Amino acid sequence: MATVTISDYVIWAKHVHGDRELVDRILAMWAGQTIELEVDGFVGPWRKMDDGADGRPTPGIRPIGRVQDHWRRLFRERRGDVVELRLAAATHGFEEAGVVDRRAKLVAKPLGRTQAERDAALAALLDLGRHGYKSDRPYGPRDELYDRE
Repeated sequence: MATVTISDYVIWAKHVHGDRELVDRILAMWAGQTIELEVDGFVGPWRKMDDGADGRPTPGIRPIGRVQDHWRRLFRERRGDVVELRLAAATHGFEEAGVVDRRAKLVAKPLGRTQAERDAALAALLDLGRHGYKSDRPYGPRDELYDRE
């Protein structure tokens, strides 16, 4: 069983203590994937936060629906308290215990995000400038370029 300190409107993976497997599972989730958790005796879905603007994954989960109301009430009334956190029992027959995929089935999983893949993508992007059109002679006056008189 893990514990988490109520310190924000979301749960950050670095604030979960006592269950390294749960922390690793949260960090391994892709943006938008949900997980069923029991927090302070209240069971419900939590959604992995979207990736940052720079493409790095955000290491946190945010409550969904009625769990959001419960968590916000806990944040207002018991900020700083430590509560129990555990993976909900697999009662719905999902592939993995506690993990729920609420995305549309036509949406593909995100591509890999290893550092080598990021470096290769950046190198390919920066290399595009060398593949453009090059003329072997000067363009000339703008009027000739646009067939003006």
